[in-house]
Amino acid sequence: MSKKHLITAATSDPRALLALLRARLGVSEAEARRAVREGSVWIDGRRAGPTVHTVSAGQKVTVFVAETSSAIPRPQVVYEDRDLLVVNKPAGLLCQPGRRGGPSLLTMLPGPLWLPHRLDGETSGLTMLARSAEVCARLGQALVEGRIERRYLARVVGVPEASGRIELRIGKSAGQGASMMRAYPTASTAGDSAVSHFWCQDTLHTAHGAQSLVLVRLETGRTHQVRVHMMASGHPIVGDMLYGGPPFERLALHATALDLVHPRTGKRLTLVAALPSGFWPQPVPDWTQSIAS
Repeated sequence: MSKKHLITAATSDPRALLALLRARLGVSEAEARRAVREGSVWIDGRRAGPTVHTVSAGQKVTVFVAETSSAIPRPQVVYEDRDLLVVNKPAGLLCQPGRRGGPSLLTMLPGPLWLPHRLDGETSGLTMLARSAEVCARLGQALVEGRIERRYLARVVGVPEASGRIELRIGKSAGQGASMMRAYPTASTAGDSAVSHFWCQDTLHTAHGAQSLVLVRLETGRTHQVRVHMMASGHPIVGDMLYGGPPFERLALHATALDLVHPRTGKRLTLVAALPSGFWPQPVPDWTQSIAS
């Protein structure tokens, strides 16, 4: 989850922005720079880019930071057996311990456990964990070969087409920090091939314009794929300030469905996790009728 801090600038010193963040939030200079680089700092309603260093007296600086309290709910078990565990991960919970420690799936759930894939900390939804290295390797190979189908629900800006296919390569964004990716044309040699399919499920009109609920099926699994592809299509995810989305209480991205063959028994598993409360204010249409493949 995210928490908003509103700060009013009192100086226009060339280093005032970083100094302001350090003084008011009690963070280091490196953490302040990271917040700006990752798009978490806004000045008078506009995102502060990585080259912005100054603020004028009276300007309003808004900072969105991750909650670090113990209020993060525990993951809900959706499926488990002696080989496999699938949980509904809440937003704000890392899959594995971060550099600063804190709670994660691997520290909250009884192990030993292995992660064949990971969701971003701010993304909620279905996450697979293996109970052995062998099963983890099998699941990882199935993901690489596209034999595990993953579907996400995203709240995005604007109104996309009823359905579509996005094929853009995804790679690191030079000069934007290790955490940021970008889309490249299919003819480019940069990045890796990435394909996403989407279906628009619903639309609402807010004080900030139209927003839509979109179902996304991944054909590949690149870092930040849904986030980068939606931004590149002109419909960034709400709450995704790293990729051009407007502020929201959380990153509005939820891993809602998994379809896979059990790595040991061969049984087909179709698992679904409903949207969290507050994600979408209207009754959600039955998206399972939207796609036949």
